[in-house]
Amino acid sequence: MTATRRYNKRQLKKKYLGEFKELCFLFDAKLTNPLGTDWETFVDRFLAEVIEANGLAFGGGGDGKEFSGFVGAYKRYGKVEDSHRTLVREWLEKQSQLTDVNVGELRDAWHGWD
Repeated sequence: MTATRRYNKRQLKKKYLGEFKELCFLFDAKLTNPLGTDWETFVDRFLAEVIEANGLAFGGGGDGKEFSGFVGAYKRYGKVEDSHRTLVREWLEKQSQLTDVNVGELRDAWHGWD
């Protein structure tokens, strides 16, 4: 795809370009101690309080040492904004079980993942 190529609106929508571009961001954090059986409760709280409450979608998880994931819009062609990044970062930073919280910049959810 070149910058000079022109697409009609249907093609832009199909390729998630232009006004149909979807954004997402990545995050990661280290766990201070393995959560054991509390892991499911922790993830359930994250999903309920941050992800579902704000119309977002989450893909990711943890290995007992780290919690990381991908956050995007739940609805097709939905919008993820800096305010969503801030919500996720603030919630993660408030959790005593986590350290070294990193929340990435907004990026194209469909293109440029080489």
